[in-house]
Amino acid sequence: MRFHYDPDGEPCVTRQQAADLKGVKPATVDRWVRIGYLAPVPGCPPRRRLFKVADVDEADRMAYEAAVRTSGSGKRVTRAA
Repeated sequence: MRFHYDPDGEPCVTRQQAADLKGVKPATVDRWVRIGYLAPVPGCPPRRRLFKVADVDEADRMAYEAAVRTSGSGKRVTRAA
């Protein structure tokens, strides 16, 4: 995977790369942005948004924890590696 880098040198990915990295659909990445789990790197053009890899990891963790909290069952929510 080819990374882009923000001005601080942190690796960044596109929406599609973020989805591929986490094994989700690009629409899921859009949802993370919409609900505030993920924000694009400031200064990126709207049609070429980039996301820090660390932020993508954090958004995925937050979504997973929200799913566990709201699963409504006593069963443990499993997650593919």
